[in-house]
Amino acid sequence: MVEQKTQVFKQLSPAEFFYNNRSMAGFDNQSRAVYTVVRELVENSLDACDAHGIQPVVYVSVVPVSADELEVTVADNGQGVPPRYIADSFGRVFFGSKYSVKQNRGTFGLGGKMAILYGQLSTGEPVQVVTSTGTDLFKLKLSIDVKRNQPIIHEKVNERNSKSFHGTTISLRFKGDYVSARSRVIKYLRMTRIALPYATLIYSDPDGLVFIAPALTDKLPQPPRETPPHPYGIDIVKLKEMIQASKRDLTVNKFLMKFSKIGPDTAARFSTYMNLNPDMRVRRLDDEDIKRIVEGFRTYRFLPPDGSALSPLEEETIRTGLTTEYKPEFIAATTRPPSAYEGFSFVVEAAIAYGGNVPMPSSGEDVRLLRFANKIPLIYDSSNDVAMHVLLEDIDWHTYKLDPKVDQVLFFVHIAATKVPFKTAGKEYVADREEVRREIKLAFRECSRQLKVYLSRKVHAQHAHQRTEKLSQYLTLLSKYTSVLCGKPQIPNNRLLKLIGSVGGDDEATSLEEDSARIEVAEATFDD
Repeated sequence: MVEQKTQVFKQLSPAEFFYNNRSMAGFDNQSRAVYTVVRELVENSLDACDAHGIQPVVYVSVVPVSADELEVTVADNGQGVPPRYIADSFGRVFFGSKYSVKQNRGTFGLGGKMAILYGQLSTGEPVQVVTSTGTDLFKLKLSIDVKRNQPIIHEKVNERNSKSFHGTTISLRFKGDYVSARSRVIKYLRMTRIALPYATLIYSDPDGLVFIAPALTDKLPQPPRETPPHPYGIDIVKLKEMIQASKRDLTVNKFLMKFSKIGPDTAARFSTYMNLNPDMRVRRLDDEDIKRIVEGFRTYRFLPPDGSALSPLEEETIRTGLTTEYKPEFIAATTRPPSAYEGFSFVVEAAIAYGGNVPMPSSGEDVRLLRFANKIPLIYDSSNDVAMHVLLEDIDWHTYKLDPKVDQVLFFVHIAATKVPFKTAGKEYVADREEVRREIKLAFRECSRQLKVYLSRKVHAQHAHQRTEKLSQYLTLLSKYTSVLCGKPQIPNNRLLKLIGSVGGDDEATSLEEDSARIEVAEATFDD
């Protein structure tokens, strides 16, 4: 008889789980860790500014402490953390201000805490935080109790904030390989500047490099507003939670109006559609009713979520960033109207930069693509991203007389969403969702049409210039000889040029516009 061993059951706290699985968030080696720590801390700083309409000023410093140990300091002029939330904001996993239906760089409030956990794991040193909302200045040293998922405060000092400073400074020690991570970190900062030309970035590294990117514009994107959940994104568990949190005397119709895009008329029509009593108290709904309502949410045709919860970059910002970095000859940019997947609203923005200082595609590179999601530069795994699939698989570039693998073009895409469909916790690339893929395809097609018109006009302008030069040469000689034969003065060159310019007309420009229109009609027919 085989003796059976007693199974041991154990519960992990959220902090303990991510502590043991840190590779999920981008801490799988010391090189990747440097990039991830810098990115997570910088994004927290930018969110603290953007969410409150503050023009960001972010300072980043990387200093070597020993042969394999670094200290990163990130300071910002954001809103600061209220005193009662400081310890939990930096010392408790799954605690933060980002659990709402609006656009945020982070999704789980996890990245910054993972950086702190990694520093704690690799060096045993606590994180140092200095923050203020404009009143007192709070200085803390803390670490995370992994077993209990709660902060351990080692030191806390309150000081008078005589200059009414507001913002946060965080210093973190960890083991990292800066030499191999340097290019990635600098690329991340340069891409951040492209997407956020309204921010000031200052960076100092162990090699003595000082990277200063002053703000190029004072215009800030509109901050996102928190919105109610959309019915398309509701499941049974979420609906039960909302019902339990509602008032006891709340009716079904009044409850339905708590969702985005459901007003009194839509609530009444949906109640009729589901055969529900609109005046019944919502808390009297049983499990079967709740299940039917969720199924109805998925089949009833509601208006899509609006874009008020989003903060797109907008075309002017995109053009400013790309112009500063690459000085291209031409930029085609577009912002798509809001769309939705699984009840989450999103907006796709795209641009194509041509010529100028745009680098030529290198050997082995598919296409040059800059990817952003909720203003976050995406550095790793571009080949798996949905935008790359669109560029390589969904668009016939011969239609636009382009070859992305040969021509001097750079593609830019930004997805602003209440929930970006990242494929991994490390926010490396965007998953291939049908709705997102279609919007990216439409955005790049619009940019491609603009570029095609520009390139066609450029070719026609070159031909016209060559024709003018040839005609000028012939007419000059003809004028010279005829003036001798007839004994009259030679016609001046400026009059000859006017004669040449009067030949032709607007037929070429008109044909270009018609050509662009034909392309658009052909695409629409193909899609249908």
